[in-house]
Amino acid sequence: MSLKERLKSVDRLLSLAGRSLVDAIYPLECAGCGKTDQIICDRCVAALSILEPPFCRICAAPGLPELCPRCTRTPRHFDGIRAPYHHAGAIRQAIHNFKYDGIRAAAPRLGELMAQFLLNHPLPTDVVTAVPMHPRRLRERGYNQAGLLAHHVAERTGLAEAPTLLQRVRHVNPQAGTAHGAERAANVSGSIALSNEQNISGARILLIDDVATTGSTLDVCAQALKSAGAQSVWGLTLAVAGAPSPAAPV
Repeated sequence: MSLKERLKSVDRLLSLAGRSLVDAIYPLECAGCGKTDQIICDRCVAALSILEPPFCRICAAPGLPELCPRCTRTPRHFDGIRAPYHHAGAIRQAIHNFKYDGIRAAAPRLGELMAQFLLNHPLPTDVVTAVPMHPRRLRERGYNQAGLLAHHVAERTGLAEAPTLLQRVRHVNPQAGTAHGAERAANVSGSIALSNEQNISGARILLIDDVATTGSTLDVCAQALKSAGAQSVWGLTLAVAGAPSPAAPV
């Protein structure tokens, strides 16, 4: 067995224990100041750019009071998106490390930040679920970062968790490589469905993801949930992309 194959075997075993090979080899470092033990330390959290009004009351696009042009043109299936931070600085780096660098151990801290925000800014929700990942990408990454965040949010808030409520039924290109809102919407259209015949009639769903950019992925998830009878669907992310100014792109 080659070294590469041995490392993959070790990584699979660690995945069963909730860790990645990166977690095992490297100490956890703050994405802001480089200190160890937390993906983002208290001092760097205090310096983060907080998402505050004005922002679109539906998709939370920064710097846009009431309704942004996109939500005015095209009604959304979700009831709203909320997030504690702008997608900038240390939180942006922390999300990148968590999502793309195998730092699975970041999940408890980032989930804690989301849960604390939710406790301070309650939403009318009863059940927590996550934006799903296609099995092919899940095999590549080893974990669904949104699912890990949803687990920690549910654990800290006492909300019921439904981790397999949604499924990816079509593999799509990464949204990060798609620049425009219309392209993002087309990219994910029809890619998500309810995972089985679960009865969610009247349920108030909290849908978790790491970042909201145009809201297209959250919208297609909300469409599937609403079509299955959900009463409401609110999105909660760690951060919202876009500059905090009236010129912010939507």
